Amino acid sequence: MLLGCSGWACTRLISVSKVPGGNPVARNDPEGFAIDFMICEDCHSNFCDRCHPPGTRFRPPRCTSCGGKLIPGRKLEQISGRALPPEIEHHQRGVELVESGRFEDALAELDAAVRLRPGYAAAHYWRGGALLQMNRTADALAAFETSLQHNPSDVAALFEKAGALSRMERTDEALAAYDQAIAVQPGYPAPRLSRAVLYLNGGRDADALAAADHIIALIGAERSVGGRTHDNAGAHSVKGAALIRLGRYEEALPVIDYAIDNGPDSWNDHYNKSYALERLGRLEEAAIAREISDTLRNA
Repeated sequence: MLLGCSGWACTRLISVSKVPGGNPVARNDPEGFAIDFMICEDCHSNFCDRCHPPGTRFRPPRCTSCGGKLIPGRKLEQISGRALPPEIEHHQRGVELVESGRFEDALAELDAAVRLRPGYAAAHYWRGGALLQMNRTADALAAFETSLQHNPSDVAALFEKAGALSRMERTDEALAAYDQAIAVQPGYPAPRLSRAVLYLNGGRDADALAAADHIIALIGAERSVGGRTHDNAGAHSVKGAALIRLGRYEEALPVIDYAIDNGPDSWNDHYNKSYALERLGRLEEAAIAREISDTLRNA
């Protein structure tokens, strides 16, 4: 039997086997498979041997999601049929409702989860997500901060906290939170990209360019973790905009073209392309790019 690991962005599979020493295929591929793992008694999340937090001599390791006690994976069968605690059920329903766009209903379920278990980090995190969608940004920020009190190394919560701060125009605090997320997980492109955008919006063009180049190099070297489909295109978009701000129009064009060809349709990329073409005296091409930009912007 194969299980997924609940560790953030972990792609390893957990091999559960009655073969002494573990399945030989899994044993021979430690990057793809884990044999040793732990499971949460309460929410039944599985953590491979690289992802579960350490315990102490006097305290067993705890689930980073719900705070429940982690037990050795060999006890999987003992708890597989065990009913979930009510707060876990509230949390699971809340997540499903967030994902289906029913944010007020989700909030009610997640509120119930944290009332029953105040230290439920994942429930606070998802509360923050629901509140953001309801444009209750200050409340969302408080939820992310509470989540981080219970799971300080949660890079996703750090990222969302930074985004909430950015929405509230608390830029310096947002940058500090993005820096924290990067320190926890240097290979995560999302906080690097959002930080680069803040640099660009704040007129720190050289910093934005350097940040975008770092993301592009990270992805190119296949060292990124938890990446999204358009991270590379987003980094090229920021780089192109920074190059234009720095007056480097010829260099900007192929970078912007990469963003246009590989990312979602963005009026801003086409506008930047038209601006660079105009400055280079390529007026007919600039007019075409400006028309595309206007069409996308007004759609």
